[in-house]
Amino acid sequence: MTKAVLGALLGLFLFAASNLLHAAEDTAPPPVYAVPGTERITKLMWIDDAQFERQLEVVHGKSPDPNIGLFGPHSVMWRLNRHFTPAALGSGRALLLQIAHPWVTAAIDEHSITRTDPLKRGRNTFRYLLQMTYGTRDQAMQAARDVRVIHDRIVGHLQQQAGTFGEGTEYRANEVQAMIWVHATLWETLVMTYEQSIGPLSATDKERFYQETKLFAYLFGIPDEALPKNWDDFLVYCQQMRDSGTLEVTPATQQLADYLFGWHGVMMYFPLKYAKLAASANLPPDLREAYGLKYGPIRQSFFRTSLWMSRVGHKVTPGFITKNPVHKEAVARLKGKRASWWTRTQINMALGQKTLVNDYQ
Repeated sequence: MTKAVLGALLGLFLFAASNLLHAAEDTAPPPVYAVPGTERITKLMWIDDAQFERQLEVVHGKSPDPNIGLFGPHSVMWRLNRHFTPAALGSGRALLLQIAHPWVTAAIDEHSITRTDPLKRGRNTFRYLLQMTYGTRDQAMQAARDVRVIHDRIVGHLQQQAGTFGEGTEYRANEVQAMIWVHATLWETLVMTYEQSIGPLSATDKERFYQETKLFAYLFGIPDEALPKNWDDFLVYCQQMRDSGTLEVTPATQQLADYLFGWHGVMMYFPLKYAKLAASANLPPDLREAYGLKYGPIRQSFFRTSLWMSRVGHKVTPGFITKNPVHKEAVARLKGKRASWWTRTQINMALGQKTLVNDYQ
């Protein structure tokens, strides 16, 4: 696949991450949000400003070098995000897992500009998530605060019963359990597709990566006690969520999925077809069936061949082609240099601005 195709798929993957996240002031007691077999917090918990600021203080203490930011070049987070392919390959799976949560579909339908201006929506999400990943500590903190302001505006009520939520249930984006699920779909999927398209990760790398993702969670105000303790517990949590009855492909969810994977112009036709194929391959069978996705022998053969081509391609293709330009921009910042004209051009094409995490002129 070309870099343009991978970039388009990456945008689809990342836009999903913030479709839910918003809240408003309210003192009503939250309903129970049960996840069978887990000892984590299982009640809905709205993140207020005080909790949010406390978690930012935790992030500040865990990122001692302000120029490096939260993760840095030796982190597994940077390694897994430095290539386009894994996130692009996981775009469809993460998206469909997210919108199977009734709150996410409702938030998109009632509060997002996804249907009217998907490019702007994708770019906004890109900017915030990439600043959190690759920015300086101050840039990551500011991105978190900007997102918090946006998220505070979204609150609503479900129009019908869905999953374990009754009709009229209040939803908010700044709610711990819903935010953990949105985060979980991203990180679980990224590890899965990295191993499929690049190569295997050791158990140590997976554990390091999971511990790094907690910093990302803290930026949204999520407390440590609400998170699975380690990678193995995290995988158990993901399976428990899929088995809990919380997720459901409602008519509204199906309509949204059909729209997102539908016709969006000639340039997006094949990227979206491939994203849908990858989702069919990697979704749990019950959700694949619920979405009406097909994955027969011919599709299986094509998908497996594409993965083999990806693994070979990453061994022989120069990094300036396959690497995320924001990754390259951040590396240049750490060297005290301005990013190359080609990197700035790539960022401008993707995000509509020439720089994101490197202020050197």
